[in-house]
Amino acid sequence: MDARSMSSSSSSEWRDWSSLPEDLLLLILERLRWSSHPSVAAVCLPWRSAVPPSYPAWITPLLLNAADVGTTNIRYYSPYFHKNFEIDRTLTDPGAKICCSAAEHLTTLCTPDDVVLDADMVSGSIRELPRLPDSKFNFIVYDDGALRTTMYAIVTVGSLRICRTGLNDDSEWDDWDLVDSPDEQMVPTLPISNPVFHGGMLYLLGKDGRLALYDPCNHERGFEILDKPESFGFETDDSYLVESEQGELMAILVGRRGTPVHIVKLNEEAMKWEEVESLQGRTLFTGTLTTMMRSVKIKWMQNKVFLPKLYDWPETIQVNLVLRDGELAFVPKSGGENTILKDGEDYMEKMWCYEPGQRQAKKFWGTKSVDYGIWVNFST
Repeated sequence: MDARSMSSSSSSEWRDWSSLPEDLLLLILERLRWSSHPSVAAVCLPWRSAVPPSYPAWITPLLLNAADVGTTNIRYYSPYFHKNFEIDRTLTDPGAKICCSAAEHLTTLCTPDDVVLDADMVSGSIRELPRLPDSKFNFIVYDDGALRTTMYAIVTVGSLRICRTGLNDDSEWDDWDLVDSPDEQMVPTLPISNPVFHGGMLYLLGKDGRLALYDPCNHERGFEILDKPESFGFETDDSYLVESEQGELMAILVGRRGTPVHIVKLNEEAMKWEEVESLQGRTLFTGTLTTMMRSVKIKWMQNKVFLPKLYDWPETIQVNLVLRDGELAFVPKSGGENTILKDGEDYMEKMWCYEPGQRQAKKFWGTKSVDYGIWVNFST
């Protein structure tokens, strides 16, 4: 065989990476993290067409919501994609209340017959806890430990009461241990003010800016009303507590119909509230029984406060929530286009938001409330 024929033969057998069979590419993709899929899709058109459509669930917190109380499929609203991702897992407890989330896989539902349900949002498994002492509890929260082995139920109407349960050695929840605070220990809390763990203590926020504190190491003492701080210095309609990523205790205060908005943090040396002029690039997701502060990479979302009020209702996509190598993504059941993450160049405001320092917050006129929901975080 001469050199010319050898060259012709090798040329005819040579293939570049773009000619890999699609079924082989799919096998490779199944072994890659979701976050690597955009890089694979950017190699060439054949590879892009082989990458299945998916929506990352970890970019920002998501609004876990339902169409009605306890009687609908679970769905997640993404403020980045402005879409609802609906899962085929139906909440079938009439009147159930979505109370809280912990880690990224757990949520709690409190049913009218005083039963608390501990649900895994990824697997769909549900565990029933012992019955609560009565039906007057306003809040249920997990502890702030990494393993989430303790749960607290709190009454904020009238005298403050708290009860707790923990996982025992058999991985079962114990009966609730109820504590009544003294009769004089009363704090006027707002309807949606949420309990928050800060420095290992559980805090409640009163309408006037006063704080109630519970020490898990002294459970029998219940809540104690602190002498300071005394007030915010201005009136507000709704308030939400949060512990920042820097360990600060902060409150978001929203006036009637969305204005004015104040963000304050607790000066723990002077024990007084101080106004915050900037979130330093961080983002607040609030307006529900859970409030979260996160550092997000999306520029148009930085240094803003988001509330669950939409200017137009989003498209709903039927999906599976798929966990792969520690990352969660929504995978459409009926296919669709590949998602390309952008940094807001085509951004149009779809959700009510406020940026500290802007002249005046916008009112809620023209928005639709996303009811029966809480913010959840899949980023860790």
